Formats: sequence, structure tokens, C-alpha cells
Amino acid sequence: EWHKFKTSPSVAATEFLNKSKGKILDFGSGSGRHLLKLKKSRKRELYLVDFSEEMLSLAKKRAEKLGIKINTIISKLEKTDFPDNYFYAAICTAAIHCIETARKREQAIKELFRILKPKAKAEIEVWNKNSERFKKKPKEKFVAWRDKGLRYYYLYDEKEFQEFLKKTGFKIIKRIPHSANIIFIIEKPSYQV
Repeated sequence: EWHKFKTSPSVAATEFLNKSKGKILDFGSGSGRHLLKLKKSRKRELYLVDFSEEMLSLAKKRAEKLGIKINTIISKLEKTDFPDNYFYAAICTAAIHCIETARKREQAIKELFRILKPKAKAEIEVWNKNSERFKKKPKEKFVAWRDKGLRYYYLYDEKEFQEFLKKTGFKIIKRIPHSANIIFIIEKPSYQV
């Protein structure tokens, strides 16, 4: 039931989605909260990927209520069944930092890179280790979700996250200032080294 606590869409993610066309991916979508402020468009085809069948079921209900057509796929982020170079754009909001090992976090980012088309952009957000809420906390942390147990988080600092994305091959296009999150617009280059 923790989906009830994450109901507001990310402003940066919503703005990014509203400018995007073609096949668009919400990578680690949860219950689809970023659909809430989405402008309807026939020029975009939305795909939501999450490991939780329950969250995707909630996303479908939310989309139906809003009159938005979506495709939902149950999958871990580290390995999807999409073909290479499939998506024109993606968002990945508050998902990567929930993956429990460095190896799996890297696999997830490499998977995002693989399934984005060359020159495709993505908006990506993780919690900021240096935010007021977490600056005195360890980098790896279990956070209580009301009375629903603990969830794992890996807290990045900005430089570390920037290097992590570049190591995977992404080009950082823009940093979006935010008090609690690290937010980047990233791009898959048209050439791979």
C-alpha cells in the first residue's frame, strides 16, 4: 500500500514527458503517478515497466480513469525483453536508488542505455545524499514506509551519480536543480565507443 504515499508526480518528469513523442518509457513506474499531469497526445505511446504486478495494475486503473492508453510490462529493470534502440525517450524517477546492489544498479542503467534509441533523451532522478533529509545518514539505508516495513535505498551524491551515468555511456545534457533529488536529463549518443 506504499503507493498511497507517492501520489504527486515529479514536476521535472511531467515536463519532460509532455515534450516527448514516440515510444516513451517510464522505467520503474510504480503506480503510474507521472501520468497524472500528462497532456493527452496521439504522438506518444507510453510503456510502464515495474517489477510489481500490483503497482502496474494500479497504473492501469489510473490511466483508464484519465483516458490515457498505456502498455504495462512486469520486469526487473536489470533485464527487459525490449529490442535494442526501441524508445525515443524515458523517465526513471526514484527507481535506481531502490535496487539493492551496485552491480544490479549498473545493469539497470546499462539496460536503459540499450533500449533507448541513439540521440534519445531520458529524465532520471535519485534521492540526494547531501539533501537535508539524508546528509547525516549512511549511503545505504533502509527507510520505513509508515507501518508497511522497510525499503532499501542507496543514496548518491551528485558527482558519484554523474560519473555513474557517464561510465555507462550516457551524456549529461542538463542538471535540474532540486532540494531533495539529483535530476539529470541524459542522452544516449548517436555513436557508441
